[in-house]
Amino acid sequence: MSKQPRFSEMKWFWMFLFILLMTNTTVAQDVEARLAQKPDFTPTASTVREQLVEIAQHYKIPMGIEWVVQPRPEPAPPVSVEEPTVRAQLNSLLQSTPNYSLVVKDGIVSVSTKRYAADSNNFLNLNVGEFNISKANVFDAEAKLRSRIRTTLHPERYLRGSNGGYGYGVPREDGLDLKNVSFSGKDLTVRDILDRIVKSNGNTLWLVNLVPSRIMRHEPFFSQFDSEEETDFFWKIISFSH
Repeated sequence: MSKQPRFSEMKWFWMFLFILLMTNTTVAQDVEARLAQKPDFTPTASTVREQLVEIAQHYKIPMGIEWVVQPRPEPAPPVSVEEPTVRAQLNSLLQSTPNYSLVVKDGIVSVSTKRYAADSNNFLNLNVGEFNISKANVFDAEAKLRSRIRTTLHPERYLRGSNGGYGYGVPREDGLDLKNVSFSGKDLTVRDILDRIVKSNGNTLWLVNLVPSRIMRHEPFFSQFDSEEETDFFWKIISFSH
C-alpha cells in the first residue's frame, strides 16, 4: 500500500495548523497594538458599561463584557484622552467600578468581576463540549450556540431534533450577516464560543448582563435581566459599525 496519501494528509494537517497559529498570533498582536496606541477618543455615554462599548467600537477592539447589573447604574467618570494608552484609558474607567478587571487573552479583551466570572451559576461557564461551524454569519453561530446550550442542559427534550428558526434583515450595514465565522473546538464553554464568534467575525464585541440576586425561572443560573425571570439565555453581539 502506498504511503503517499497518508503523507499528503499529514502535510495538509500541518499546513492548516501553521496557518491557524499564525492567524491567532497576528490577531493577538493586532489587539495589543490597538491597546498600546495613544487615545484620540472620549466616550460620552452615561454609564461605565456603555462607555466600554463605545471605546471598543471606536478602536475596533474584540471584547467580551460580563457586567453585573446594579439597582442603580453606576455613573461613568470623565475619561481623559491624556492617558498614555488605550489600555490605560480602559483601566482608568474600570477603577470607578470596584472588582472589575481587564484581561487580554487569545486576541480578546475580557472585562469581568473575578467573583462572578468563575461562579458555577454564571451560564457563561457552561461547558457545551464540541462546537464546529464553517462559513456562517453571526446569526447562524448564535442560533447554533443556543441549540448547543439547550441540548446540553436537556438532551432528553431533543432526541428527535428541534424545530424553530430565526430571521434578520438584509442587506445589513453592521456586518453581522457576513459569512466569515469559521472555527471548531472541543470542551468549550459558552464564553469560549462567544469569544471565538467575535474574533472570527472581526467586527464585533459581546456583552452579557448578570443579575446574581436573581435565578432564572427554570435553570440554575443567574438571571440576565433585573425586570423578569427569563426562561432563555441572553447575550448581545454588538457591531463596531454604528
